[in-house]
Amino acid sequence: MSSSGLLLSRTDASHYTTNFVPTTLLAFILIFIAGTLLRSCAVLTKKHADFVARFVFSISLPATILVSLDRVDLDASSWKLPAAAAFVVLPLLCVAWGIARLLHLPRPSRGAFIVSSGIMNMAFFAYPVILATFGSEGLARALLFDVGHGVLVFTIVYAVAIGHGAQTLSPSSALLRFVSAPPLWAVSFMVMMKLIGATLPVPIHQALTPIHWTTTPLASLMLGLSLDVNTIRGRLIPALTGTALRMGGGFLLGNLASDILGLSHLERAIVMISAAMPAGLNAVIFSTEERLDVDLAAAIVALSICVGIALLPILPGVVVLLAR
Repeated sequence: MSSSGLLLSRTDASHYTTNFVPTTLLAFILIFIAGTLLRSCAVLTKKHADFVARFVFSISLPATILVSLDRVDLDASSWKLPAAAAFVVLPLLCVAWGIARLLHLPRPSRGAFIVSSGIMNMAFFAYPVILATFGSEGLARALLFDVGHGVLVFTIVYAVAIGHGAQTLSPSSALLRFVSAPPLWAVSFMVMMKLIGATLPVPIHQALTPIHWTTTPLASLMLGLSLDVNTIRGRLIPALTGTALRMGGGFLLGNLASDILGLSHLERAIVMISAAMPAGLNAVIFSTEERLDVDLAAAIVALSICVGIALLPILPGVVVLLAR
């Protein structure tokens, strides 16, 4: 990164420190709080959360995948950032499995713990933070990192969710459930499109965009409806452990991945910030879909988001330090 680019990042970081409330993040928080209040007042129930989760999983999330990946451009060196995601996600899944066994978590809780540790909150948290600090140049690299992250989430991580689900499935039934998942089809389709250098036709992209816009508010509402404060008390230790693993472990693995792949200063900052993000909402979606411990998944997501919000005031300084 050039000295002028680094100076721009420092200027952006200074602005971010004093005047930074990403609109998407603020909307996410407000809708999440509204969902929590609606459930606590018994206006909406867990059944409503299940219905919203099914809609998001089958319709709005695939639309988001198609629209988001359609904007990503690949070149000869683009493989490094998706590879960095693999260096973060795969070790986290293994470590989470070991910790879950040490905590003697039952199978559905173990699945929710592992899944929550491996999914980063990119769209609702990382993107606005990176855009505000590094501008479009940083966001483009974050999108590339998210390509690798997204492929892993909708393949390996989702397979982990199926394997730990409360439903008793034969190997063939589990495989059929996995390959028939709409998000997996969306990711596979867009990866093939990118490999041949193609994009979605403009009318299709435009038709999918309004559906894509529903993912953030619906997923935020679902998280609020899924969160039960009373059940969190009994899951506080695994929730705190999962939060520490997702953010702290991700940060360390992001640094290691940057060293292994020899990333540039800007790419290193993007990878480490992305790897340290709170748990993603797909953890709750997968947990609901596969009948895992939804309360534990929601607790890890909510607690990690609270930690992420608390860290926002110091994040710009960390960003500038990483970009040197």
